[in-house]
Amino acid sequence: MSASSTATGSAPRLVLHIGAMKTGTTFVQDLLIANAETLGGLGWYVPDQRVVVRATRELLALTDAAVGSSRAGAPPTLADAPRWVTLMDDVRARTAEPGCHGAIVSMEFLSYSKRPGVQRVLESTHGLDLHVVLTVRDAVRALPSQWQSLVRNAHRSSWPEFAAAARVRSKRPPHPGTRAFRRTQDVPRMVRTWGESLTPDRFAAVTVPAGAGRPRTLLWERFLGVVGIDAALTDTDAAFDNPQLGYGSCDLLRRVNDAGLAAEPPSAYRRVLRRLTHDRLLALREHESRPRVDAVTAAFALDLNARSLAAIARHATLVGEAGDLPVALDPDAVVDPGDVPAQVADEEVRRAGDALFAGALAWCEEEGLHLPAELTAPLPDDLDAAVTQVATVLGVAISGDPAHRLNPS
Repeated sequence: MSASSTATGSAPRLVLHIGAMKTGTTFVQDLLIANAETLGGLGWYVPDQRVVVRATRELLALTDAAVGSSRAGAPPTLADAPRWVTLMDDVRARTAEPGCHGAIVSMEFLSYSKRPGVQRVLESTHGLDLHVVLTVRDAVRALPSQWQSLVRNAHRSSWPEFAAAARVRSKRPPHPGTRAFRRTQDVPRMVRTWGESLTPDRFAAVTVPAGAGRPRTLLWERFLGVVGIDAALTDTDAAFDNPQLGYGSCDLLRRVNDAGLAAEPPSAYRRVLRRLTHDRLLALREHESRPRVDAVTAAFALDLNARSLAAIARHATLVGEAGDLPVALDPDAVVDPGDVPAQVADEEVRRAGDALFAGALAWCEEEGLHLPAELTAPLPDDLDAAVTQVATVLGVAISGDPAHRLNPS
């Protein structure tokens, strides 16, 4: 666009990036933040990301958990989401200024929305030309990545348990892994839910580039292409790298979660664990294995890709390549046989436990938390006992109370 929306008399655009999780959303958001001034000069307003996150949680009545579940009670209305209403009022005010074409808002939790949530978004964006972007990724790669994201935020299922739970088709699944999968990775549901209220020219499904040798910036180029901005005008060197942990470190985290750490306050949990996983566990990554899908889970994921493509063809505009969501297994892909992924070796978990234990002790020392001798003693040989000791020290670090003890359930 060469003229402002105000000057041409058309409604300013709101480009709403709704996720999904594990599809490069952190990458896109970091580049939006880093390029906010440049984008502003090109006529595009990027609101403060912290404001967007808080407003989205309120709009969808999410808990404080990183992959939040909805709060109990009556379904929320816009009256229950003053932060979201204020955010949209801010967008309308800023996009009404001379030279402004529109705004870009990105928050992956919006992909959780059910029909009432979508209707609240539509109601709140009156006076704006709403365009929705959903980034989508090959489910074979997204499923292990999503499991890691969950266990880094207090989830308790092992990778084999999560993989099996993801495949459950019942309408009211009892397993928390099934519910977490459907909330975060059920792309056909997301496409249908949003597509029912949007025309395909206002709903873009942008694929995450698959395959070796693809430039890291291609996803950003595709995303900005939907907006109508030349990515060459932006700085792509500032993107934050969001590296994955190795299998042993992830399995250690789910074990300490299961030992009682999952019950700790989410914000305090994240404050401690994010620093310790970065400082103590990332260095182990190159020496650890990776969680792989089994043959049955691979078939499920490929079918999910096919169903995603079918839903996109009906409700949205595909941006990228259909081949980024493969429907047949790559001949060179390595999968575990049968219907259960391989569990990680205990030795790998133990090495991660030693590293995290050292980090937790150092944290407590920095904070002046004097631990009893039984918690500072070397970890026992028994892995379960060692995990319990690591979890207990982490609980002290999170609570700030040397007398604090976990209550496994």
